[in-house]
Amino acid sequence: MPLNELSELRSTAFQQEVLDMLQPKIKSVLHQTSFQNRTDLEQEISLLIIRVVKTKQFRKVPSFFELIENEKII
Repeated sequence: MPLNELSELRSTAFQQEVLDMLQPKIKSVLHQTSFQNRTDLEQEISLLIIRVVKTKQFRKVPSFFELIENEKII
């Protein structure tokens, strides 16, 4: 993966986008815990998500046309 794509994945904007996408699920899961612990647990979940986004190796998904080209080669 090119360096600029990797830095883009690890950018704070991308991290925030991932957190925003997962926020409804996080909120629904937080209802399973006591009210006093929800804020702390939400912060811990958010930190874990950010840590994974920073360290996980993401593969680029091929476009439709790249996939067709690869099929022609095989």
